[in-house]
Amino acid sequence: MQTLANLLCNDRNLSSMFKVGEYSEEEAKYIAGYLRDAGFRVDVISLVTSCSDFTTTLQGRASELRERGKLTEKHESLISAMKVALEKAPEAKDVRDLYLAELDPEWLAKRERMKELDSEETDEETKEELIRSLALFIVAVDFAKSFLDLNDIDLDSPIGEQLEDPVISIRVKPEDVDPEDPLLRERLLVELEKKFEVRIDESSSALFRDIDKNFQEEYYEEYLGIMALGVVVKDLMEFPEKGKIDTEDFADRCFIEVGDEFTLSIDASQAADEIARSLEKRGILKIKGNSIKWKA
Repeated sequence: MQTLANLLCNDRNLSSMFKVGEYSEEEAKYIAGYLRDAGFRVDVISLVTSCSDFTTTLQGRASELRERGKLTEKHESLISAMKVALEKAPEAKDVRDLYLAELDPEWLAKRERMKELDSEETDEETKEELIRSLALFIVAVDFAKSFLDLNDIDLDSPIGEQLEDPVISIRVKPEDVDPEDPLLRERLLVELEKKFEVRIDESSSALFRDIDKNFQEEYYEEYLGIMALGVVVKDLMEFPEKGKIDTEDFADRCFIEVGDEFTLSIDASQAADEIARSLEKRGILKIKGNSIKWKA
């Protein structure tokens, strides 16, 4: 009698595919390696993805925005820190650290502690503190880039009157601003990025128990999806129907609940036709019209 692994590996032609996720090239290779080691049929394809970001801002002199009551205490601290850094930095390379240290005197120490984020020895409270600091630094750096660009400031050249009443840009909600406001700026950014999609043959998902424990922990969401499909496929392979069933009954077989106090519910009924075709290509069942029959 053939083992499950042997049965799944007889045919080298990929059937229906299950999308594991989209990643960078390096990470896709890393994930694909784990899955191939477990006996999965893996396909990695390159593709171009897009994402968009629509922003609404008010752009004008700090004095004008201040008069309108649009500048918060946070905005004022960012402007003040930027002025101090530009005035005191001995060289262009020192501006960033002076700027961030003005916002948070512990900036340099926290920058070193950022390495602790991936450490298992770091407690949750410390991680949350570092994440909050990191979020602040990201916002601050983004503001600084905009500040330098809007005021035509070259860090390697003398700074004239640009700091007296600088031009700044602040984000606002579209519903909070008059569409006819002369300070209104709207921007739609569309980014195209090359990604690598990792896919596995649906029928080989039944080998989910063979996936390395490290992968299960590091890529828990991906493993959960593979495991869910694998439970359904494994059940269909190991507990065949004795006679023919129609496609609706097959779809019912693709809904599984396991456990009492903690119940795992898996609903793959909407993907039943793809699962059936995948198992047919493996020689496990036969589809004819609206009926499905397991092979002996």
